[in-house]
Amino acid sequence: MENKAHALATGLFVLLLGAALVAVVMWFRDSRGDTQSFTVVSRAGVPGLNVKAPVKLRGVMIGKVASIRFDPAEPRQILVGIDVDVDAPITAGTVAKLGYQGITGLSFIDLNDGEPPANPQQSVLQTRRIALAPSILDQLTDIGPKLAATAMDTMKRINLVLNDSNQQQFSQTLTQLKEASAGLNQLVSELHPTAKALPSLIKNADGLVVAGQHTLGRVDHLAQQGGEMVDAYKARAAELDKIGDAAAQLQASIKRIEQALVGANERPRQQALVDDLSRAARALERAAQGLSDQPQSLLLGPRPAPAGPGEAGFDPSGKEQ
Repeated sequence: MENKAHALATGLFVLLLGAALVAVVMWFRDSRGDTQSFTVVSRAGVPGLNVKAPVKLRGVMIGKVASIRFDPAEPRQILVGIDVDVDAPITAGTVAKLGYQGITGLSFIDLNDGEPPANPQQSVLQTRRIALAPSILDQLTDIGPKLAATAMDTMKRINLVLNDSNQQQFSQTLTQLKEASAGLNQLVSELHPTAKALPSLIKNADGLVVAGQHTLGRVDHLAQQGGEMVDAYKARAAELDKIGDAAAQLQASIKRIEQALVGANERPRQQALVDDLSRAARALERAAQGLSDQPQSLLLGPRPAPAGPGEAGFDPSGKEQ
């Protein structure tokens, strides 16, 4: 009985071990049902990418890497075979990039929708090939030497700028700036009282403006009065001209009367009368002429005669004092 029991236990152990092996094999195979194959073409390296690495579309796992090999027709290219679900939404312009799984250094294929090609013959669905775009690490690798060269050039220029002579000039410039700042502070402190006095000056200026306006008003009034006086002088001058014309007419009338009265057998009394009338006409003519020459004498009086020899204010040169 013991032999049969041992044989039964051994048989059960073998069966369980076989079932476990089948389960492990099925797990490693990761059967996903119906799949479709594409080839990812890379012109750069594929660091960290291994067979069985995940293939994701917009972050969703849709397959695994089936193979990694060099292109026999173009050794500079690497062909990565991938198997994805047959219902995965692969479009005509799908592109691939290498994604990185945390800090492990392992990579996976990350698919994303791109712009469809202009030529339908170059569609991913026709060629079954997906281009692998440069990853961020590849871009940094390409830009790294350029950045290093630019940094070296910048350091050389900085060294040229910071040489001994330039440093001395910078030191002198800083000293001058310090002195200028001190002078500016002193100027500000000196201007501070003036700034305080500005409000009162502004108020005084307002008062001066008001006074100037009043003064201008008075000047306008005086100018108006002067204009009125000039008009009055013009009117009096016109009257004086009329008086002069009347005097001239009177003189002409007197001459005619004289001619009418004076004859070959004139008498002495008639001659005396004619002389008086002539003198009166001449006096009237002189008065009219004086008013015409000095119309202001009607308001201010006649101008005094110049001083003669021996009188106060006499000028031998002939100029009035």
